[in-house]
Amino acid sequence: MRRARIQIAAAGSGIAVLAICAQGVSHSAASAAPSTSSLGGDVHASAPARVATKKPTELQRIVRSLVAAHVPGAVVFVRTPKGVRSAAAGLASLQPRVAMHATDRYRIASVTKTFVATVVLQLAAEGKLSLNDPVERWLPRMVPNGASITLRELLNHSSGLFDYDQDQAWVSARIADPGREWSPHELVAIATSHPPLFSPGADWSYSNTNYILLGLVVDAATGETLAEELHDRIFEPLGLGSTSYPTGTAIPSPFAHGYFVGRPPLPVPAGTLIDVSTILSPSAWGAGQIVSNTRDLTTFLAALLKGRLLPARFLAQMKAGSPVSLNYGLGLRNTFTPCGKAFGHDGDIPGYRNVVWATANGRRVASIMVNIDETRVSWSKLHAVAVSALCVG
Repeated sequence: MRRARIQIAAAGSGIAVLAICAQGVSHSAASAAPSTSSLGGDVHASAPARVATKKPTELQRIVRSLVAAHVPGAVVFVRTPKGVRSAAAGLASLQPRVAMHATDRYRIASVTKTFVATVVLQLAAEGKLSLNDPVERWLPRMVPNGASITLRELLNHSSGLFDYDQDQAWVSARIADPGREWSPHELVAIATSHPPLFSPGADWSYSNTNYILLGLVVDAATGETLAEELHDRIFEPLGLGSTSYPTGTAIPSPFAHGYFVGRPPLPVPAGTLIDVSTILSPSAWGAGQIVSNTRDLTTFLAALLKGRLLPARFLAQMKAGSPVSLNYGLGLRNTFTPCGKAFGHDGDIPGYRNVVWATANGRRVASIMVNIDETRVSWSKLHAVAVSALCVG
């Protein structure tokens, strides 16, 4: 999830870091040879001699530039009225060496929030809950001051609730036992052990706690699990065959391995890439649990912004900012690009970072992923290439 990073430098346990390192390390990906793959119209890199003579497409230039910055692998996928285009470069796995493909799955982290917000707004449109309901109505006695925090304030991060991901004791415990699955109730208890950052609605602060709570609200309002509601309302109707809500450490195949750059006090050479993809349990629930791929994400965001998932008045609320944050609505970020206003989200979890943007009408959507933490490529670079893919790719 965005900002949900394993803060290795904060760990005080040598046993903890060995638990991570012992299960998968690889040396720098600087030598990883770029490769390209495509869906629906791009030339597949199965004939090196022919591809080498062709001018690379904008999408190929994007992923190759990321791999040149020592990212193990990168994928970009663009959906337009004329069809779909994609490119992949580098490696999905360093040991053994496996080329990255545009169909590879990965943890989408906080892009999960847009899916969860969509389900909450669907329930509001059906009259099963109201965005003005207090948290206390659905989750009695779980949140101090829950009677003063509305579901809308959870959705737009104006609740003032502390982000459990910033609790240093939790960070250390997660490093000590990366495979442990933390329950939503445990995460909420960690967050509410801290005082609120501000009064509900008075300011804005991104907090994963908000979407942990929203997942529990979905459970309470429907009598079904969040996983079931996501499947029945979004995954299945849209035919998102590569999208799921797995728990534990497993990722459905084929998937891109995610890497974390080693640094002190890890007992490995600085710059060593540690494969954390299947040894870390996200325990992110409504804040960042979903696994998907770039194709499915563009399908979802296109459907959302074209009005296929929500009535117009609820989609308008989702896209609109608030007095305390003009660029974050209800589970949707917004930004201005050379091709107009765009809506989407980004996600960051150890091993993976991804960005998805769409034009306001959903006619153009671009999704990009790299399987590395922020050490190798900055967020500003990743957002810049995502915008380039949206507008030019």
